[in-house]
Amino acid sequence: MADHLDTLKKLHTRVIDSRDGYKHSREEVKDERGFVGFFDRRIAEREQFHTVIHRQLGAEGVEVSESGSTAAAAHRGWLSLKDSLTGDDEAVYDEIINGEEQLLKLYDEAIEATAGKPEWSFLATQRADVEKALSEARSEKMRHAA
Repeated sequence: MADHLDTLKKLHTRVIDSRDGYKHSREEVKDERGFVGFFDRRIAEREQFHTVIHRQLGAEGVEVSESGSTAAAAHRGWLSLKDSLTGDDEAVYDEIINGEEQLLKLYDEAIEATAGKPEWSFLATQRADVEKALSEARSEKMRHAA
């Protein structure tokens, strides 16, 4: 299998992990903490990202799982426990920031792996949206810390 497809399959899984992580967090958070709108926007965005990536992989004849990674499921469980113990908004934003930074790295790898393949040009737009989400999370962390 082409190297670019391996990278894109990893990205596909990571986008599912991101969406599912935001869904899980959305279920756990109380509205007064200010996370709901942020989570709702990320869930919708990541679902759209997933759909486009999945469709393009299918066009290339690649079948991919609709489930995320096992490691992400374990991480969500740990975050639930951590959040229930600390209730610390800053810690929640730290986890969001870490996840978004990791997703950006994977987008960079995917963009590099698909250079010269116009059918994957949408990755740059998705990456820019992840970067905006990261900036928003950093701003929200600063606002909550003040």
